[in-house]
Amino acid sequence: MISTANHRFIGAYTTLLTPFRPSGALDEDALRRLVDFQIANGVTRLCPNGVTGEAAALTDEEKLRITEICVEQAAGRAMVIPDIGTECLARTVELAQRAEALGADAVLAFTPYLDPPTERGLVAYFRQVADSVGIPLMMHNLPGRTTVDTSPEQVAELAAHPNIVGMKEGNQDIVRMRRVLHLVRDADFVVLSGNDFTALPTLLLGGHGHISVAANVMPRQSRSIVEAALADDYVTARDLYLKFAEFYRGIYFATNPIALKKAFSLAHFDVGEPRLPLTPFPEERTGELETIMKSCELL
Repeated sequence: MISTANHRFIGAYTTLLTPFRPSGALDEDALRRLVDFQIANGVTRLCPNGVTGEAAALTDEEKLRITEICVEQAAGRAMVIPDIGTECLARTVELAQRAEALGADAVLAFTPYLDPPTERGLVAYFRQVADSVGIPLMMHNLPGRTTVDTSPEQVAELAAHPNIVGMKEGNQDIVRMRRVLHLVRDADFVVLSGNDFTALPTLLLGGHGHISVAANVMPRQSRSIVEAALADDYVTARDLYLKFAEFYRGIYFATNPIALKKAFSLAHFDVGEPRLPLTPFPEERTGELETIMKSCELL
């Protein structure tokens, strides 16, 4: 059962892209515009510094500056929940504590990588991060990037920790998702889809929300899908989901967020190119992406 305190974590989120200038420097003005754009279109849970935000290409100081800007610009109008996970426990703890000092409402942490943890090590890792801060922690399971998959049983064990309030599930296995939801059904713990392709099935199985990549471009529409599903209006949720399904495919024409940045710049304002080792979206596929966006009424 979700407590009153944690009910605020139910709903629609955006995992924010990171705008860069032509020089490759952080574009602070564009980031502020992005925060305002999200809030103006009804998304009030913002997650900077994730994979979509090119976390691997950001220095720790840049991550903290991005968090600071998001908190300043949101000014209490939206929750800011940065991803602070790294391969190093001490570094993750430091980022979590500094994000808390900057005013973050909670933090996300993906599983450690490079040195695949043991089962007990992974549980201990998340517990130590959760114990290190006074704001809530959400786990981020992203086996496609980290090669580490938090098992449903580990999720259930960690859900009992008073400061671990939920998880972003990036595993696309719906059978596994059903198992996770079953094991935490009595816990004060939210389960959020971390993938646009599986967001609706997750919500129909009893998930509590969605942290969306596509919502950078279409925040209002993404929120509408989540709200319809949470209100048991499954026909509306399905119809909206299917309307944008081809766009979900399009933003993965290249490694995320290459196509997403192109789509956002086409639909809204310039957010620059991704940093190396990612490269700009291929011009020969821009027409295909534009066609999809027009068919979804995003252009």
